[in-house]
Amino acid sequence: MTVYVITHKNFTYSYLPQKDYRVLLVGAEGKDNNHNYLADNTGDNISSKNATFCELTGLYWIWKHSKATKVGLVHYRRYFTNNSSQTGVLLNQIAGRPRKPLTDTQLERLLGKKKWIVAAPQKLNPGETIWTQFAAAHHIKDLKKTKEIISEMYDEKYIKAFDDVMQQNYLSPYNMFYTRREELNKYCEWLFPILFKLEKQVDISNYDKYQQRLFGFVSERLFNVYIRATAKNDCQYVGVVNIQENNKSDAFNQVATRLRLRLSFFKHKLKNLIK
Repeated sequence: MTVYVITHKNFTYSYLPQKDYRVLLVGAEGKDNNHNYLADNTGDNISSKNATFCELTGLYWIWKHSKATKVGLVHYRRYFTNNSSQTGVLLNQIAGRPRKPLTDTQLERLLGKKKWIVAAPQKLNPGETIWTQFAAAHHIKDLKKTKEIISEMYDEKYIKAFDDVMQQNYLSPYNMFYTRREELNKYCEWLFPILFKLEKQVDISNYDKYQQRLFGFVSERLFNVYIRATAKNDCQYVGVVNIQENNKSDAFNQVATRLRLRLSFFKHKLKNLIK
């Protein structure tokens, strides 16, 4: 097994389990690689697309080059940890408990006979869906075009999964996973043809640098679509810890904000019912 730690820069990683975690530098072309990380610009690669594809240039490299029978993708500051919910991760942070990445043994045990380990779903704002959130944060025409492409390329189950996911109030974020090699192959064979076709059909030349990360943003939603279509009841949800967040008050504020938003939402619904 190999868990690839995606990074775009040099970083300190003394907290990582030494066994089976490998650092992969993305957008590696022209960057200093003083630590001799693996680099996504070798062999068959799309490293030059990193500004628009984000961590997917690393995913593509892993797909084309990794020989591991089980493969994971995490980020230099985000890792799977031993909580089944994101709220649990925040409560541990408030309590000052150690926040460590899972070891290979722990990942193996959690995967068991499931197809995937993925990030525990994170709730959006009350009343918000994945579709409306994307519309508010990005360009909804690009997501509409994505749906068109899926309908042209794949069977109906993916469109149904797309529609279902877009109406959800929660999302498994970050494109993080741990899975068997054959599952990774099937996912990448599904995902990248969609994104390459989308890349040809949308114009992002006038987008700012943030919005030009379109294909990374879209892929986060598409990963949820793929999981729903192929492994809805066959994945293990695991909390994600941000190693660089050490402030207990920040974690407390995140939990308090979530509770306050939900209380406000339910008060509003109750008020409408009474009317």
